[in-house]
Amino acid sequence: MEENTEIKNEQIEGVPETPKKEKTKRFLIIGITAAVIIALFFITKNISADALKNLGFSIPLPLFTFIIAIVDGFNPCTLFVLTLLLGLLVSVSHSRKRIYAVGYSFVAVVYVVYFLFMAAWLNIFQFIGFIDPLRYAIASIALVAGIINCKELVFFKKGISLTIQEKHKAPLFKRMRKVREIIMHGSMPALIGASVALGAFASLIELPCTAGFPMIYTGILSGKAFAGLSYYLYLLLYTLFYIIPLSAVIAIFGFTFQKKTISKNQVQLIKFIGGAIMIILGIILFVNPGILMNI
Repeated sequence: MEENTEIKNEQIEGVPETPKKEKTKRFLIIGITAAVIIALFFITKNISADALKNLGFSIPLPLFTFIIAIVDGFNPCTLFVLTLLLGLLVSVSHSRKRIYAVGYSFVAVVYVVYFLFMAAWLNIFQFIGFIDPLRYAIASIALVAGIINCKELVFFKKGISLTIQEKHKAPLFKRMRKVREIIMHGSMPALIGASVALGAFASLIELPCTAGFPMIYTGILSGKAFAGLSYYLYLLLYTLFYIIPLSAVIAIFGFTFQKKTISKNQVQLIKFIGGAIMIILGIILFVNPGILMNI
């Protein structure tokens, strides 16, 4: 019973409701962001990719990869699972070696699963081609996912929500408790093995939280005229950037030994920023895809 209580107390849902003043501020942020997005829509619609190039506006693909991957890497679902796992570890052990072993084993699995997920999308685009119907479908998904994520700023988990589903939380917490037992009584190899298994499970259930960015990025990447392996090198690079936020969290836990969890406010802000960027990319894919294709 004590273990169940501790894990439940660390869930995001336990955070108090946002005060009225804070909600008003958030509606203002949404209004300003909506105005910026509408302005970008008209600008994007009326300017050509060639005109942007003539103005000296261009983003190298490695830089674009870094920006999108870092934004994607602040994935509330994965961050939630990782901080909960490390929080359990810190509560029963102050071994820096174990924190790093558990944390980076988890991240290594996330890296592999996410790379395979993106490679699958890349192969689909290369087989079918980034044809207009597929582009419109991806743009629609990006817009819908972006709007859902943005609404979390004021209507957290109300209606449709791209977060870890409740039906997945019970088996997730069950695996967490097993990891905790191994932390307390098991060997290091057993602990790493349990972390790998948890990382694989968590990676699969968190994919719906972030599918928009991989689809957009691999669609753009498939339009590049590269040699065969170059596409996968960019995917490896993207995934490397993707795990930077997770790796930073582990380093902070290992350095401070402080038990923390990702808060509701942090989740709302992360999802809003990611959602706004996804909406912008979706609009560009709809009205002027040449801007992205010429990166």
